[in-house]
Amino acid sequence: MIQRRPVTYHDDASALFERLGGTTMDDSVLLESADIQSKVGLQSVAVLRGSARVTCVNRDVTVAPLSPSGEVLSARLAQQLPEYVRTADTATPRGATATPLTLHFPESTETDERKRLMDVSSILPLRLLQRDPGYSDEFLPFIAGGFAFDYLETFETLPEVKPGANGYPDYQFLVAEIVLRIDHQQHTAELIGVCLAGEQEAETLSRTMDELSRRITDLGPGGDEAIEDEVNGSAHQGQPGTLKAMASATDQQFRDTVVKLQGKITDGDIYQVVPARTFSIDCPDSFAAYQELKKANPSPYMFYVRGVDAQQCSYELFGASPESNLKYTAHNRQVELYPIAGTRPRGLHEDGSVHDELDIRAELELRTDAKEIAEHVMLVDLARNDLARVATPATRRVAELLHVDRYSRVMHLVSRVTARLDDSLDCLDAYRACMNMGTLTGAPKIRATELLRRAEGVRRGSYGGAVGYLEGNGDMDTCIVIRSAFVRNGVAAVQAGAGVVRDSQPQAEADETVHKAYAVLSAIAASQNCVVEVVR
Repeated sequence: MIQRRPVTYHDDASALFERLGGTTMDDSVLLESADIQSKVGLQSVAVLRGSARVTCVNRDVTVAPLSPSGEVLSARLAQQLPEYVRTADTATPRGATATPLTLHFPESTETDERKRLMDVSSILPLRLLQRDPGYSDEFLPFIAGGFAFDYLETFETLPEVKPGANGYPDYQFLVAEIVLRIDHQQHTAELIGVCLAGEQEAETLSRTMDELSRRITDLGPGGDEAIEDEVNGSAHQGQPGTLKAMASATDQQFRDTVVKLQGKITDGDIYQVVPARTFSIDCPDSFAAYQELKKANPSPYMFYVRGVDAQQCSYELFGASPESNLKYTAHNRQVELYPIAGTRPRGLHEDGSVHDELDIRAELELRTDAKEIAEHVMLVDLARNDLARVATPATRRVAELLHVDRYSRVMHLVSRVTARLDDSLDCLDAYRACMNMGTLTGAPKIRATELLRRAEGVRRGSYGGAVGYLEGNGDMDTCIVIRSAFVRNGVAAVQAGAGVVRDSQPQAEADETVHKAYAVLSAIAASQNCVVEVVR
């Protein structure tokens, strides 16, 4: 049963999400978008209650029911995939209402790339939940979450590395039971609920949605200002001061890594590579930090995710990403990638406001830098090659080339590459064929990833992976997880990388990681009424 409630529109969806309890439950997702040029909000989608948490670690997928409807979904998957059900006794995960379903998928032995793509894999439960969950609607099921950078390891042989500060699972998605959708252009909002567990549970869901609707309505005219005042009041407690962010590698260590990787470029092993480092910083209130980041850096992909990792520890993941990962529109079967490569700091006055002349000079320098242009065009070509694996022949095109997008602290060169997806494939096939994006790995991607693992020595977790959603009509929209923080036990891991080519200057690449991380680090500090000091 699907239930809908039109509700009062509020322009501050993130503050409304907080007031409705989204920041205190174990599992919730908030996805928001803003126009790149105008910075005006476009839409927001919040999963206020999930029916099932789907987590992949290596080749094991655990489906943890979070409600009676989730128990129905879990039982349905067990019936659909009986040969992959693991019978071993499994402890009930945090937040689950019943024993989880654990599915184990064998490693593919196919050597042909297309056959390996089509082989049974750990992506299958997600595909079944999107295509055949037992109910359907234009937007339902709505499944929100993300893939780790390291999910690639389940399909390719990579050097083994230890866990890092970012402990995001290979993938984790939340199947929505109650969704709040807000259209900021039409000034409309709607609650959508799904119940699969019978009439009594449907009545319980209806009462819950009525209560949520009442709480939204009770905010009334001016409610957004009241929410904003409350959020701002809580976000700026504490004495002004300096908050330190500690780099996992010093500038000297990062320069040494760059030089070592440049040797691999000289040897002809790779053309380009994107090493990264982690900045650790105290973050006692992740949602307040997200609010600061959203305010300072409105982006096409903004996200705040709460979940439970494989060790049953709570985590938060938030960010404001400029870069689409993979987007698929089912009605015309268009798949698109949005490579970003080439970065300059914005031209700013000392007070942080835009200095128009310096900003234009920075753009001119970016547009005429031979190294940046060559790197960007190479990654556009890599995106074309990625789409060739899944595209209908003769449908690939570069829809936009070498455009400049501006954000609060940096500007980027961007392009957009599109194609028509082959009729035998779906969005999840396209994601697997294209992961991870070349802007976070380098080229050739697999060899570059092997070298990155050896250089960095730890899993990247969510960084460089994807966050987004799947819808019942077949659509998928994800962003690359950059300009983000993974928070566990009050400490944020903020990761940033730099594209290295033969002519790169090692110190400039070290500086670029700081420029890219600064917006997030600054937001975390601002949420504590501090300024950030990067120890590097």
